Amino acid sequence: MKPYKSFGALAIVLLFGHSAIVSAQAQTEKNGYAGHFNVRDFGAKGDGHNLDTEAIQAAVLTANKAGGGMVTFPPGIYVTGTLELLSNVTLDIQRGTTLKGSSNVGDYRPISDFGFGRDYGVNYTGEGFKVGMIVAQNAQNIAITGGGVIDGSGNSFFDFNKPHYSMDFDPIYTRQGKAFMDATLRTADGPVDMKPDGRAGTMIVFSHTGNVLFRDITLKDAPNWTVHLADTQRAVFTGVHIVNNPLLPNNDGVDCMSCKDVHISDCDIVTGDDDFAIVNSEDVTITNCSLTSRSSAIRVENTKNGVFTNLTIHTNRGIGIYERGKGKTYNLLFSNILIDTQLYTGHWWGKGEPIYVAITAPDADGDIGEVHDVKFVNIGGEADSGIVLYGSAGAEIRDLTFDNVQFRMRVKNQQSSAAVGGNFDLRWTAPSLRTALFQHDIPGFYARYIDGLAIHGLDISWSGKLPGYYSSAIECEDFARLQIDGFTGRESNDSTKDQAAITLKRGSQVSIRNSTAAPGTQVFLRTTSISGDKLFSGNDLSQAKQAFAGDPHHFLLSGNFMPSLAAEPAHPLSRH
Repeated sequence: MKPYKSFGALAIVLLFGHSAIVSAQAQTEKNGYAGHFNVRDFGAKGDGHNLDTEAIQAAVLTANKAGGGMVTFPPGIYVTGTLELLSNVTLDIQRGTTLKGSSNVGDYRPISDFGFGRDYGVNYTGEGFKVGMIVAQNAQNIAITGGGVIDGSGNSFFDFNKPHYSMDFDPIYTRQGKAFMDATLRTADGPVDMKPDGRAGTMIVFSHTGNVLFRDITLKDAPNWTVHLADTQRAVFTGVHIVNNPLLPNNDGVDCMSCKDVHISDCDIVTGDDDFAIVNSEDVTITNCSLTSRSSAIRVENTKNGVFTNLTIHTNRGIGIYERGKGKTYNLLFSNILIDTQLYTGHWWGKGEPIYVAITAPDADGDIGEVHDVKFVNIGGEADSGIVLYGSAGAEIRDLTFDNVQFRMRVKNQQSSAAVGGNFDLRWTAPSLRTALFQHDIPGFYARYIDGLAIHGLDISWSGKLPGYYSSAIECEDFARLQIDGFTGRESNDSTKDQAAITLKRGSQVSIRNSTAAPGTQVFLRTTSISGDKLFSGNDLSQAKQAFAGDPHHFLLSGNFMPSLAAEPAHPLSRH
């Protein structure tokens, strides 16, 4: 059967028949379930073979016309194309029930039916020109509950022997050169490409909606974004399980764009792409969730007033804040989070960074993105790469705080490290292919173009056999107003480089206090072109071979335990 064309859900009345709808409603009420609309009473088979789209849509329309109600799905497998969810309707997908997306692309409606387009952040909803299984537009008081499963049949749309990639970088600038491209074309870690007929669109899209609830539901095998909230206010997710194939591209977990008052708790999410993408939104909270991804577990852009807490993360890039154009991200708190990152081959953004913040350079119109007043508190774990904070000249990151952050640097997979490691990945914010993905040594904590960085209680350690591209524990360049208090660590094992536990270049106003050189430290502090007030106080360098190296700039020294005189050469840093 060809999919119905749209003039909204009212078209279903013509397809299903007014008398049949009245009869189904009467049957439902006769059975003692006023306000409950059983899809089987509307003709749904639930046999896993017949297409039940029309029957389910008729039940939704009837519930809406009755002033609201619960559309119920007794146990079974209900195959469907695109459904439109209407105001005051709950889809009650009971335990033992699967609402399964059709594997026929023709059963899904085009994005143009709903006024969606390809303008990112405005009317864009997922990849391609189709919507997926459930769309709600200009609807209030809608919910999906019940303990059952919504299955997007994502695997059926993909060729698992064909890589998915684009040339948004130039491999000649990477550490591996042309060999990096070979790693990009591998399919073992994904992402894989679509079959020639394409794929269904975003599995669930709620646009211009309010009072939304997802509760006790499993969403699986999405072929595209799983849930997209656009221009939505007051949404709650609780007890939601998202289980997608990590080899598929663009199968994000929950994307919130231009949303307000969204609260997500007690969920677990497995995706290939971002678990959460929060864009142009405010007053978003995410708590008590476990997240697994091959892109960013949490991606944030142009967002304010958000709290992300009590999370476990296993991913390629843990927390990512991206800003470009004139977007503004500020007043965010990330706390009580355990992060485990690793490198993957294939065309995934990210290179193992547990925390990543980037702003692009001001554009030709002078638009400047902003990231400021973000706090990272009680965060730790293991990582294949370090924390990266990468602003731009004229668009500096401002006023970030790291409090009690601990990471152990190690290599989880030596083959992946050799294939793609030792690079910075700035795609999406980079102004050119030259700076999109490029060779760079990997410190435990790297910051460039930042004004106002406060580090309290940072611990960086190194473990196992490490590649030569690892470097300092902390490296900051082109900065102002840097505070390091209570740091413990050392540089990586390769002592042949000009590195140190802390390496500072081209900065001003530095305070390093109450910090400790870990055993095996060769040089604790290396400086180049540092100006302004400089304080070095209360630090324990007794385990370092050498305290200072670099340019002869004067720090105010007070109350430090220095290396023994026998091990410590004359240094130019002195009290003034």
